[in-house]
Amino acid sequence: MNVQPEAGRAVRYACAVLADCRPASLPMDPCDLAARAGILLVPLSRVDNYPLWVPYDIFDSLRTACAVTVSYPAFCIVFRDDTEPERLRFALFHELGHIFMNHYRDFPEIMDPSRPEDPALEAEADTFALNMAAPVPVVDVIRYNRPQQAKAALFGLGRTAWMRRLASIDRDRSFVDEEAANLVLYAFRDYLLGRRCPSCGKAFADEAQTGLCPFCGAGNPDWTL
Repeated sequence: MNVQPEAGRAVRYACAVLADCRPASLPMDPCDLAARAGILLVPLSRVDNYPLWVPYDIFDSLRTACAVTVSYPAFCIVFRDDTEPERLRFALFHELGHIFMNHYRDFPEIMDPSRPEDPALEAEADTFALNMAAPVPVVDVIRYNRPQQAKAALFGLGRTAWMRRLASIDRDRSFVDEEAANLVLYAFRDYLLGRRCPSCGKAFADEAQTGLCPFCGAGNPDWTL
């Protein structure tokens, strides 16, 4: 079966998931997303406790990957405990992308763990992961208002993933219409409106976007990103 990658589909799925789960801040937490969706995350050190979830050699698979998905008897993502946080965050979003975009349902033969990975489906999962960790509307707002803070660490990504985010942002932006962008930004509303007064040091949400501290009246509050 010849599957073509659909970047637009992956971007739209990520926007829909973000609008639904309403993350409180950055960096995004894939563990929280998995918990909301009822998907169990199991560290490799504990996989022996779940013998029914090992229909193939997970230990062999995790020699070349830091996370893999087991789809029987229920969806579960097994990950290596020793993976650095930035790499693991992207890997977990990648595996969640396969699940949320129904790759296991729509392409069961291709997603069979005994077969080589399909480049098209892997590309879709990568695009989903990038748009979960660093959504286009949020990246754009931060890069415009606080360019010095729009860095890999803010989004919990490694340097390589962040460079891929920047390289693909124009393409992905073309798939985000105004409604989707507004829904994503609303999901991050409290986080993006967070300010700290440089005079009295108090934190607040500048909902009216006055640029003034409601406690002491000082101007030009700093973002709390």
